[in-house]
Amino acid sequence: MSRTPDLPPYHPHLTGEDPGDECYIDLTPESPRPETRMVFCWCPPEQAEPGFWLGKHLVTQAQWQALMGKNPSHFTESGQHPVDSVSYDMAHEFALRSRSIFRDGKTQLWLPREAQWERACRAGHTGDFGIGAGHILNSQMANFDGNHPAGEGSSAFKWLYREKTLPVGSFPPNAWGLHDMHGQLWEWCADWLDEQRGGRVLRGGSWFNYGRGAAAGIRLGIEPQFGNADYGLRVSPSSIQQEERSEIASRRLPRRGKRSEANE
Repeated sequence: MSRTPDLPPYHPHLTGEDPGDECYIDLTPESPRPETRMVFCWCPPEQAEPGFWLGKHLVTQAQWQALMGKNPSHFTESGQHPVDSVSYDMAHEFALRSRSIFRDGKTQLWLPREAQWERACRAGHTGDFGIGAGHILNSQMANFDGNHPAGEGSSAFKWLYREKTLPVGSFPPNAWGLHDMHGQLWEWCADWLDEQRGGRVLRGGSWFNYGRGAAAGIRLGIEPQFGNADYGLRVSPSSIQQEERSEIASRRLPRRGKRSEANE
């Protein structure tokens, strides 16, 4: 498999050969169209952890509408903008509805586990950022408040603060082919923030945050019923599946959410 126009369709037992290999599903299989095709990149195994597929982009507004029928977004310039204003509960419902596109009736799209999201974000790098040299972030590289770049040196220069989302794929991908793992929108993960269930985890920062808030290790915890114009999602069709029984049990309301050191 490779990054070519002739991608293989996803099926439950498909695995990649190289980091960044791609496959796809279409959220409207009866009438496929480019705006509802969802491409996934292969994130390779690491030590005892298995490899998995993860969305090349954040879920777009066109893809969201294909399953959910309406668009909750604050920024509605095009169907290729990422869907925003999504709560964890809404993201979970999107995942459940995705079962309709898989013939076995069991496979579905899933939110990534937090550790898997971070592995995909870093894409083999050890620095704070999975793009560039790994130690700086400016707003030519990602969508965040460019008045506050991250890191030090001549590359950590002030630039644009766009104050909104941009179409997916507007910035270069990381080494595994994944776009917008830093900035654009906070991305929901499957985990609770802590044992006290102080909110569901969001990762990656957003258009609203400073560059340091988009670092790979920054965590945000928000109650699952709350959405905001800087929350979105990225999904996986495999290897991140949870026991449905455990997931239903975990949908009890947690304690009040806690935010990380990312700026407001």
